Amino acid sequence: MASRTATTTTAVQDEVAERLRFANGLLTTGGLATGIWPKCCAWLLRTALERSVAALHRAHHEASTGMRTDLLTLPLYVDTPLAHHTARLWGTLSVVANHTDYARAPAVDELRGWHTETTDVTTGLLTALPLDDR
Repeated sequence: MASRTATTTTAVQDEVAERLRFANGLLTTGGLATGIWPKCCAWLLRTALERSVAALHRAHHEASTGMRTDLLTLPLYVDTPLAHHTARLWGTLSVVANHTDYARAPAVDELRGWHTETTDVTTGLLTALPLDDR
């Protein structure tokens, strides 16, 4: 059972890393200021965060009941500052990823900052996995 869980966790870590790499690729190619690319980048960052939170809950044999609930119970598994940072970042990325066409798209510098934050937070969440699940 531990081997299956470890394999699943490795797959999640790979998926998170892939999303972060792809978002970074969008940020470094330029031409990000208009169109759908800022929204796509924010969506990639948010899903990387969501996959990390879900992996942590799964590792503790908790059923995922929705991201908002998962974020509320996150302090059971990680320290409070990391849990709060995760929830705040997820909320920000959700607003950006779902912004309407008439709303201002985020600036490249904002997206780069969120990319850095997402990298740090997902690293913290995945590091908090029990040792047999890493």
